[in-house]
Amino acid sequence: MQTIVIKSAVLTAVAAVAVAALVFASQPTYRGVRAGKADADYLDSQKCLACHSDHFASWRRTHHSRMTQDAKPETVQGDFTRDNAFEYLGVKAKMERRGDKFTMALNFPDGRRQVYPIDRTVGSRRIEQYVSRQGEQYVRLPLAYDLTNRRWMSLNGSFFYPDGDNFFQHQAVWDQNCVFCHNVKAQPQMDGKVRGKFSTEVAELGIACGACHGAAAAHAEQASSPLTRELWRMTDAEKQIINPKKLAAERSMMVCGHCHGQRVPQPMDRIQEILTKGDPFNAGDDLARFYRPVMRDTKIGEFSFAARFWQNGSPRLSAYEYQGILRSACFQKGDHSNRINCLSCHSLHEGDIKGQIKPENRTDKPCLSCHQQFTQPAQLAAHTGHKAESIGSRCYDCHMPRVVYGVMAVHRTHDITVPDATLTATQLVPNACNQCHLDKSVNWAIAESKRLWPRRFSSAQPSADDIFNQPEGARALFAGDALTRALTAEALGGGGQMKPDANWATPFLIEALSDNYPIVRFFAANGLAVLAQQGGQKLPKPDYLATESVRLSAVEQWWARYPQMRQQVFSLATSLRVRRINVDVEVGE
Repeated sequence: MQTIVIKSAVLTAVAAVAVAALVFASQPTYRGVRAGKADADYLDSQKCLACHSDHFASWRRTHHSRMTQDAKPETVQGDFTRDNAFEYLGVKAKMERRGDKFTMALNFPDGRRQVYPIDRTVGSRRIEQYVSRQGEQYVRLPLAYDLTNRRWMSLNGSFFYPDGDNFFQHQAVWDQNCVFCHNVKAQPQMDGKVRGKFSTEVAELGIACGACHGAAAAHAEQASSPLTRELWRMTDAEKQIINPKKLAAERSMMVCGHCHGQRVPQPMDRIQEILTKGDPFNAGDDLARFYRPVMRDTKIGEFSFAARFWQNGSPRLSAYEYQGILRSACFQKGDHSNRINCLSCHSLHEGDIKGQIKPENRTDKPCLSCHQQFTQPAQLAAHTGHKAESIGSRCYDCHMPRVVYGVMAVHRTHDITVPDATLTATQLVPNACNQCHLDKSVNWAIAESKRLWPRRFSSAQPSADDIFNQPEGARALFAGDALTRALTAEALGGGGQMKPDANWATPFLIEALSDNYPIVRFFAANGLAVLAQQGGQKLPKPDYLATESVRLSAVEQWWARYPQMRQQVFSLATSLRVRRINVDVEVGE
């Protein structure tokens, strides 16, 4: 009997091996199917759909999936048929669709005319940019489409540059700029002998499955076997694929930090190699092997990145979230099993479309998971100096204030910090207290900090500079650099949690319409529209990119509602503007 059982077991094993051999012999081969592409081991996301339809669907609804697309009727969101004309700096543009093709025609004041075919789109959330094949490279065109306000715009209206006369100021080469973060596994294949010649290939356009999960050919080959899939189901066996959730916190964060943390090659002289052979990083790799994150003191030759950071080193532009988290105490003081990382709050497959954040993570829940003592209202109120149920007791608003600019929007900092008004007085770093209390001064915030948190701020002293006795909403709006002015205009227009008094804030925003930086006027115009709607006023929303005469006409209409405040606000603004220092910078997101 025992012999029969043994024989039966052997025969079963042999049969299983035979079946497995047949299955593996018949499974398709994925490796190399992308021959001639950037990486033969990367698969198109469509090949993931068969087995991962739920994950594919949740990814497809995100902005990541549409970050770079071939220009087709089903992908282009800009208006090429009706509201399709735009004039800026004397250049008259006409955007047209003929069949399935899209063009941008530019008519210059000197009579020249240039027609650009639109081959690709970049961006899908707030603005849609357009890329044209010019010679042997792809070039970003100077006009974009504002998806929020449904209008055409100059890219000068989204970056921190003043009004000028260079229509093409923000034209860029897609092959050596946008390609690395807006696609999967970029390989520019730059010709080292011919300037401007690229043979760019990518594993996939857009931020697709491979960007986060790596090369999937081996995984797909194994998944073709039902036996393998059953083994995976029953065990936690290796699936030959990267899952950021299963990586150590630091390594997981590098997957996001590859794009959400602007970087330079490590070492720097590898930049030529990357532009020719391609991006060496794969999801799951140690990012530090290939790149180091850009910081305030980073330089490339004479070029400095300092303008992209506040004076204390905290990032003030989007696409530097990785650097922010690296600086935060929540990352630095956590152990490897309990260290904050991107997935502590974000989830691409489970979060909302706006920021891939789960609804519950837009509350204080992520913070309270570690700081559990503040779940008690009495302890929370003692900690914050505000009522437990008030805005002043919300973790994000104090420790992650909205002091970071993204493309046409303001974001929370990822540099999780303690509110400190002294940094505003000494280093012009915005503080969380005055982000809410815009009608109060920096010196008021310093005094309140000493009162509420005497142990931490016992040695804090008010600034002797009288400018910090002015309401911060006015000081920052008129004396700050362009980025500070834009952030302040957004806050005055009700962009933050605390809604300012409209009768107080509106005159300041009207005066900000005279700013020489379009992006400041953008937020001022948006804020005025919001405040007017709240007050039931019917006034036209000013066009921040219109000619000066048109803008001045709009300003006059708004001042007609606040004549008694005009001279007072103008005098204050004039006195503050002499302290202004402008820092020009483009933005990546």
